[in-house]
Amino acid sequence: MKLGMMAPGVGKLITAGELQPLGFEAVQMFFGDGPDGDQHDPAPDAIDVLLHAGNVALAAMTLHVDLVDARGKVAADVERAIRCVDKTAALDGRFGDNETPVLIWHPSDYPEAPETDDDRVFHGLCEALDAVCARAQQVGVRIAVEITRAGSIGGAEMFLRVKDAIAQDTLRVCMDAANFTPDRTPLERAVRTLGADTIIAHGKDMRFDESGCVSDYGPTGTGTLDYGAYMRYLQAYSTAPYFVLEYYRTREQLLTARDIVRRSMR
Repeated sequence: MKLGMMAPGVGKLITAGELQPLGFEAVQMFFGDGPDGDQHDPAPDAIDVLLHAGNVALAAMTLHVDLVDARGKVAADVERAIRCVDKTAALDGRFGDNETPVLIWHPSDYPEAPETDDDRVFHGLCEALDAVCARAQQVGVRIAVEITRAGSIGGAEMFLRVKDAIAQDTLRVCMDAANFTPDRTPLERAVRTLGADTIIAHGKDMRFDESGCVSDYGPTGTGTLDYGAYMRYLQAYSTAPYFVLEYYRTREQLLTARDIVRRSMR
């Protein structure tokens, strides 16, 4: 498993030329958020400038879009996601050790409006992901869901329920243990259960308040996640080629996170 970092940190915390010398072999990049984010999507030429300057691979592209609201599927969001699937496919050849181009979908917060219909949310989510994954199958892209405790896919069990409902092989997992363990699923069981579907992993940390809710997310080493166990389970149960660090705010935090993960992978 190789280390990567989020592209927005390049040029702010380290230069592109430092990526390889500091141990980073890939970057994760982002499409514009929301259904109208097309104008903020990076051009392939701009992506290539960064990849070539750092001599690194593209770990994944990322999209933050809801797909569902209190009443079910959001058509404009699905259309946006499908456009991003096509844009990800057009970047083929840049994804390093990944078997195919990877698009990470980050779910929205679960709808909590008074009119929320849980059945319509679930079926709308399945309908939306079925359409997105069908397009991904056509163009050779995998969709990695970044499971998030407050999101429409909030735990390992919910992911498996959706996977069973739509039966799309292109639907996979972006494993970020800080996002949903241990309050939704115990750490080892989560990584073991999702291991065969995990195609990329993230590294950050979390702290909980007295009520059991997350009080803060931060860089690796600043919270309660057991990184020795996390990395051991990832290496035992998945074959994800890239582990991408996030939530660092300073160069020191980034390099400390790198060192913790390196030690944990031995």
